[in-house]
Amino acid sequence: MEATQIHLLTNHIPILGSFFSMTLLIIGMLMKNKTAEITALSTLLVVTLFTFPAYFSGEEAEHKVEHFEGVSDHELEEHEEHAETTLWLMIAAGLLGAMALVSYWASPQYTKWMRLTTLIVCGFAFLSMIPLALHGGKIMHSELRTEGASLDSHEHEEHGEHESDDEYDDD
Repeated sequence: MEATQIHLLTNHIPILGSFFSMTLLIIGMLMKNKTAEITALSTLLVVTLFTFPAYFSGEEAEHKVEHFEGVSDHELEEHEEHAETTLWLMIAAGLLGAMALVSYWASPQYTKWMRLTTLIVCGFAFLSMIPLALHGGKIMHSELRTEGASLDSHEHEEHGEHESDDEYDDD
């Protein structure tokens, strides 16, 4: 399996998984359900692990597509910058989640704060994935780029593909 395929297969897991983990953790905390909380924190650990192949396959995937027609270099760079920030936030969320899990048994007096801190950092990680995903989608999909419409018009003009006004003349 190539890095591009690995990247495309794994990049949605951190996005959806972090949202699912946060949601389940909030539900568990509101319902005071330890099982839901532990499931949420465990899920966050798995999701954090999937962040690594998504991130580390990105560089090779970039080299594979950067020469394709219609690929945006700007979006590639933006995507790469957001990916690094997201990686560090997910590592922090995963480590905090692991500490929160351990606190259930080792230091129950800190569990409340560990869960809350994990939730906040996971929230920031998830929020950082929004522009990451948007820039990632715009790499190949020019229709998602706001400048895409004006570029397409400009390209048509360069190739002599002007819409003719002759059809509207009654002469």
